[in-house]
Amino acid sequence: MNKFFISLTILIIFIIGTVYGVLFTKTGNGFISSYIENTVNDEQSDVKLKVKDFTLTFNTINFDASINDDSNINISGDLQIFKKKVDLKYDIKINELSNLENLTKQKLNGPFSTSGIFKGDANFSEISGISDIAQSETSYALKLVDFEPKNIDFLIKNARIEKLLHLLNQKNLAIGNLTLKGDIKDANIPSLDGDLTVNISKGKLNNKVINEEFKQNIASAIYFKSDIKAKLTPNKATIKSDLITSLADAFTNQTEVFLDSGKILTDYKLDVKNLAKLEGIIGKKLYGNFITNGKVKVENNTINIDGSSDIFESLTKYSAKLVDSNPEFINLNIANAKIDKLLRLLNEPVYADGILNIDANIVNANVGTLDGTIKTNILNGKIINPVANTVFKQNLKKEIVFSANATTSLVPSQAITEAKIATSLANIDVKKAVFDFKGASLNSDYLLQIPSLANLYDITSTKLRGAINVAGNLESKNKSLLLAGNSKLLDGTLDFNLKNDDFHADIKDVQIKKLTHMLYYPEVFDSTTALTLDYNLLMKKGKLNGKLIKGHFLPNNFSSLLNQFAKFDITREVYESVDIETNINKLVLTSTINMKSENTTIDINKSVLDLEKSTIDAKINTKIKSTQFALNVKGNTSKPKISLDSKDLINNQINKQIEKNEEKIKEKLNKVLKGKLGEDGAKEVLKNFKSLF
Repeated sequence: MNKFFISLTILIIFIIGTVYGVLFTKTGNGFISSYIENTVNDEQSDVKLKVKDFTLTFNTINFDASINDDSNINISGDLQIFKKKVDLKYDIKINELSNLENLTKQKLNGPFSTSGIFKGDANFSEISGISDIAQSETSYALKLVDFEPKNIDFLIKNARIEKLLHLLNQKNLAIGNLTLKGDIKDANIPSLDGDLTVNISKGKLNNKVINEEFKQNIASAIYFKSDIKAKLTPNKATIKSDLITSLADAFTNQTEVFLDSGKILTDYKLDVKNLAKLEGIIGKKLYGNFITNGKVKVENNTINIDGSSDIFESLTKYSAKLVDSNPEFINLNIANAKIDKLLRLLNEPVYADGILNIDANIVNANVGTLDGTIKTNILNGKIINPVANTVFKQNLKKEIVFSANATTSLVPSQAITEAKIATSLANIDVKKAVFDFKGASLNSDYLLQIPSLANLYDITSTKLRGAINVAGNLESKNKSLLLAGNSKLLDGTLDFNLKNDDFHADIKDVQIKKLTHMLYYPEVFDSTTALTLDYNLLMKKGKLNGKLIKGHFLPNNFSSLLNQFAKFDITREVYESVDIETNINKLVLTSTINMKSENTTIDINKSVLDLEKSTIDAKINTKIKSTQFALNVKGNTSKPKISLDSKDLINNQINKQIEKNEEKIKEKLNKVLKGKLGEDGAKEVLKNFKSLF
């Protein structure tokens, strides 16, 4: 037994001696120094650690090392290992943190320095020091129990935001001053107790970097400041924050962050005092202000938002759910919004007012699995004529009122709308308008009903009467518009299509008599039509060509005038085909018309019809059998003045009468002149008389 105790005693003494030789002698210190160097340097090649001095005794320690010859770490003081007691000073200076990426495992930039003391034992100790991180005045004090943080006090005063961003390897998005103060009485999450305050002053965004990074076009300077206060309690941080910027202000009165689960509950208020300042961000200039407030819940990568606003002087409520940053559902209810306020906010001329209601229930907001319904309603709509006249170059005088109802069904990748628009001018029904989100295309049917064309006078500047319905389809894709339509018009048909600015129409079997009646023109002629119209809306120029088929003149001033002077009833003539060529320049129509019947030929060359002024200027060259004459038509289209160029007609009538009574006239002339002119004298007088006409 004694041998055993003697052997054990010798072993213990040997171990203690070995430990002492390794730890507390010059040789041992050198061994440890080399071990530290080799461990650091062997694991990577970019950082070289050099231990200049490592001295460890039972009571003291001194560690002095350099990193890449330009950074230093120094720790010195009393260290009683067996008593677990320390009284140390440390001084760390790193000239460039990016050189330590292999050690920190994170890219950091810029210089870093700190110095302080570490004093205490295993039961209680504290660390206090200072730093100039990000050019700040920083001080900190940590109290540890069993070498675990218990109480933390720190103050980072006037740190430069741009330096912090550089240190953390972030883009230089902003400049300004940051002050962060913490008083944490208990740092353990289950028993957390303390206060944090953050103050940001003289903040300014770096527009150049933000524009490049986020593809924006911000031109004006954006300034900001912020105050944040956080109360720390077991497992939770309760925060109040204000962010004031030159674009908008954001406030949270109570934000609760549950540290154990990561759940966040917060209220919010967003106040944009001048929407025009957002132009560089949203790409459109808006006008006015915008305020909204509500609550947000964040939990398990899910965000729920509930809020309200008085935008457009409305009662607006909304809610949304986002999962992994993707919208799952959106509900929106806008009640009693003012259309004039909406136009003003959109920086559009206020050419209408009324009430707008929108009720949107989007069950699934992902485009590929889209599902939901949007109902839109417009009440008491009215066009503001002075503004509309200026903006759209109109001459509206009568009041125009309108209302609308639309229901949009959301299905995967599409929005399908049924709508009815009622106005005092016309009504529009849409059974199915399909907008495809993937192709950004629109395809829609429509029915346009104009119960009284007379109501369009202020728009067309042309007096009309009757009614018309037009049905068709509209397609829009890749910035191209195609509008097609057809109508049963005046016993005939109208088929048209509009491709961007080019309008084409075929007018068939329309009754000219009914057309002139609709246009308030004198009912001069009747036939059916076979006409083609090509017109460019942008240039406001085009052509109308075609034929009038199986036409005839109607009893009117024109036919009466011909009957009176030519002793001919032109209304009995049938014109199998009348050729028409018309050039259109804005609202001025210049036409050439050629028509021929069994006994007549009528040519109209370059007649001018001004639809805006409702005037006509035409010369009608007419040949009835062997008689030729011209009629001039001028003045207002509703009652033009018709004058006869009668020289040829009078000449023809005189010659007929002379030829009819030639022998009697010769006899009387010879009797009067008593044979003085000779045998052919009377004949020569008649010839000279005829030449006068």
